[in-house]
Amino acid sequence: MRTGREPLDLPLPSLLDVIYAWWVEGGDEKEVAKFRQRLEAPPAGEELEDRAEWSDDETDLSFARALSGSR
Repeated sequence: MRTGREPLDLPLPSLLDVIYAWWVEGGDEKEVAKFRQRLEAPPAGEELEDRAEWSDDETDLSFARALSGSR
């Protein structure tokens, strides 16, 4: 964020890194760990096991589609 670059001009993964760094900046280790746990937890009440869109194969395919620019 201190580079002088416009954050919204960054590629999405880099922008997300900037947002994460900004969010945890100045937090102690315990607060950051708590934030990461909430960030990585599935939505409350959602059953994600055995859902095709959460499978490794579907994740790989969607990632490949995103890289190629196709849907």
